[in-house]
Amino acid sequence: MHDAHVDRIAVTGLCNAVRRSKQLFTKPLIKGWGLKTLQHIPKGTFVVEYVGEVITFDEAEQRGKEYDAQGLTWLFDLDYQTTEGLDVDDGMFTIDAAFYGNTSHFINHSCDPNLAVFSCWISNLDIRLPHICLFAVKSIAAGEELTFNYQIDRIVEEDNRAAQRLSVECRCGTKKCIRYLHG
Repeated sequence: MHDAHVDRIAVTGLCNAVRRSKQLFTKPLIKGWGLKTLQHIPKGTFVVEYVGEVITFDEAEQRGKEYDAQGLTWLFDLDYQTTEGLDVDDGMFTIDAAFYGNTSHFINHSCDPNLAVFSCWISNLDIRLPHICLFAVKSIAAGEELTFNYQIDRIVEEDNRAAQRLSVECRCGTKKCIRYLHG
């Protein structure tokens, strides 16, 4: 696995194979919606692309405020690993999966995820516009929830109450849980 120049045919074929084997489910008292696999997924397998409306950084800031007020978000910034050294003025983009997404926007955060995010450039060499592809980082059993790390990994110490109030409680329930996600 690597995060550059993924073979389009391979990605398309794997996407079609895995797409038919996922199931949406809800855990209303824990974390809302989630996505699980209905078949075994081997380590290293492409699982799904995070898709949605591509919007500007400024538009994402506006929508982010609205989504934060609702306690929801489907925004995925495209500057997380691809635009090191670029300024916001260079044209940063975000994927908003709220209205034009696929099942990937139901994948929950985990501090011990079974998927990892990779930037892939397919039919596009603009480093600001990668495809966001999720690959299995471990073998995933049929019926297991699909998760990835939202990459909000600042840890809050228990006595830092002010920071906790500005945070979202992590509900992944893993032994590696960092307890709070920071926005």
